[in-house]
Amino acid sequence: MSYSIFNQKKTILLPNSEFERRIILQYYLDNDIEISTIEREILENTTVSEHESIGIIGCLLGDLSDLNVLRLAIGAKNRSNQKLATTASAKINQTIIDKAFNTYFIDKNFDDLTEIERIVSGEFNLI
Repeated sequence: MSYSIFNQKKTILLPNSEFERRIILQYYLDNDIEISTIEREILENTTVSEHESIGIIGCLLGDLSDLNVLRLAIGAKNRSNQKLATTASAKINQTIIDKAFNTYFIDKNFDDLTEIERIVSGEFNLI
């Protein structure tokens, strides 16, 4: 199996490929691999609901958009993946988490959220 987000696009995007997807994402995280523009688009369109994968996607995307801050907050709470928790924690602080929380839980109407926003905000609510 190729450890490439680009070459494994179908695996990354399929909802039932959690194990394979996590192996690929973890490979990128462990090796500090920068994602390409195309890989960024793939990750931004991934509808995964598993906490570890959500957090790794947040780290790989690396931006501080409100949605990605929720991803990073989920990753920062991971207890079984120290690299994920450390990497995610280093990118965020309580102020930006509060801002992202307000955006998704106060300012936005649930009905206006995309499928990905619903999944990530729902998983954030569980941590």
